[in-house]
Amino acid sequence: MLTELGAGRLSFVAFQMPTLVEKPPKGTGWIHEIKYDGYRTELIIQQGAVQAFTRNGFDWTDKYSPIVRAAGRLEAKRAIIDGEATVFGATGRPDFQALRRELGKAESTKLVFHAFDLLQLNGKDLRDAPLLDRKRALQRLLKDAPSALVYVDHLEGDGPTVFAHACEMGLEGIVSKRADSPYRSGRQESWLKLKCVKSDNFPIVAFVEKLGARPRRIASLYLGRRKGNRVHYAGKAQSGYTLLDAREVRERLDPLIIEKSPLAEPIDKPKATWVQPTVEAEIQYSGITDDGLLREAVFKGLRDDLSLPAYTPLVRKTYPSKESSGVPRENILQLLPDAVVPSKEELISYWTKVAKKALVHLGRRPLKLVRHSHGTTFYHKGKLPDIPDSVHQLRVQKREGGEGVRLWVDDLEGLLGLVEMGAVELHPWNATVDDIEHADRVVIDLDPGQGVAWEMVLETALTFRDMLRSEGLDSWPKVTGGKGVHVMAPLQAVITHEAARQYARKLAQQLVSKHPDRYLLSAAPAARSKRIFLDYLRNGRGNTAVGVYSPRARPGFPIAAPVSWNQVEKGILPDAFTLQNPFQPKPNA
Repeated sequence: MLTELGAGRLSFVAFQMPTLVEKPPKGTGWIHEIKYDGYRTELIIQQGAVQAFTRNGFDWTDKYSPIVRAAGRLEAKRAIIDGEATVFGATGRPDFQALRRELGKAESTKLVFHAFDLLQLNGKDLRDAPLLDRKRALQRLLKDAPSALVYVDHLEGDGPTVFAHACEMGLEGIVSKRADSPYRSGRQESWLKLKCVKSDNFPIVAFVEKLGARPRRIASLYLGRRKGNRVHYAGKAQSGYTLLDAREVRERLDPLIIEKSPLAEPIDKPKATWVQPTVEAEIQYSGITDDGLLREAVFKGLRDDLSLPAYTPLVRKTYPSKESSGVPRENILQLLPDAVVPSKEELISYWTKVAKKALVHLGRRPLKLVRHSHGTTFYHKGKLPDIPDSVHQLRVQKREGGEGVRLWVDDLEGLLGLVEMGAVELHPWNATVDDIEHADRVVIDLDPGQGVAWEMVLETALTFRDMLRSEGLDSWPKVTGGKGVHVMAPLQAVITHEAARQYARKLAQQLVSKHPDRYLLSAAPAARSKRIFLDYLRNGRGNTAVGVYSPRARPGFPIAAPVSWNQVEKGILPDAFTLQNPFQPKPNA
């Protein structure tokens, strides 16, 4: 049935929304469309003038200039078209972050509107007509449309088979629709959404800032989940950000900063900067834990097309912070809740034994410290406790502005002084106190993901040895006492920290380009399965890696130890050396 509308002005129609389900429908009567990863968009055409609206009815006409111009060339005096605005990335699939970068670019050739429904056309309301009739009318309308407008075709096969093929192709998922269904605003079960990769929108409740970054940018986001008018903690997204994303998100959240957590139930997050939960992020994740937390959460982008309820602060009881245990919150860069630390007596005995060899690598270098104090183990930042006379202080210009203090030592007394301050792990700069602005070495951290055989890590270390040798650098390996290997290369020329970082990235990129199935340059957990993260970010002003002969705050008290290439070839393990035996590897290593 077609309803005559007359000549009145068209207005925004609330979208019909699909219901998210776990299994595709079986049987006949269903059609299946590809689910595109983009912004749901409604185009309204009125006598040659075109407007574009988001899911919540925001006017984004200016952001969609190329799509709007294309729609203005259609042979329709009046129409309302439902679809999805997308941009295809380097993989040939829709890329949500690439879409956000194209918004507002008037001459963009990448923005594409995938049209899948036609609600009104030239005075006739089509919403009561069967879906297939609406799609036929839409296909006719878009027959000779500009390339920025694409008709979304469909399949009529078995739902489970179509869904399986979509997932095999690396698509986000499908939307299954009743072929004879009318168009009804709101969430309906005549449209079913199935996702190969789970993703949803979550309000941002806090962020963690990248220490020392200029301009300021985020390192990770804390997410919430709404239940009625309350927000509960949903987990943390630590990956998926480009440098531009990290800066834009930080800028967007700046005016929303609040003093207290907006969550209904308190959680202890010392590094968090809390914000009003009025901005949503699209998050991809692998599953949800029994206590409601997202697994392997990856940031995909901000949902600027959505609006959220106004924030009303909750009244709640206060709860203890780390400051109540004697460690000021502003001194905690990162908590290590699972750390196991040796006693001061054990550390004093250890440093006395290894000081001569350790100072070759640790002496006269600014140090980042992992400290243990009042039962808490953490990466230290900010104001230091009382500093023994044997520990030297160096005033440095901080990257974020202002002056700071870095500690350094040059003898056994200095190492023992650090122990008195609660220092457990020592992470030195790639520069000496004699010239802190220039790197004197390059570090490449081989950090294996789950499912990576240790033999592959050692093979990769040997590959880097050969690459560096071909560049005239004589490298040496270090087992970290954790799960990886550091390839260390002393530099012959004086270069800036940024030049060292770029050089390390160039080397790592060569391996990634040759073997993308084995290596990656991103720390994203979801992407690291069976691959090695080639961490070149250990280079850069103030960036560090665990120092040679530094103990690790781990069970068994392993140490980071220098080894020979011959030991690597024979299969040395990353925790082969311990506090008790720093020079002799364990029998099974």
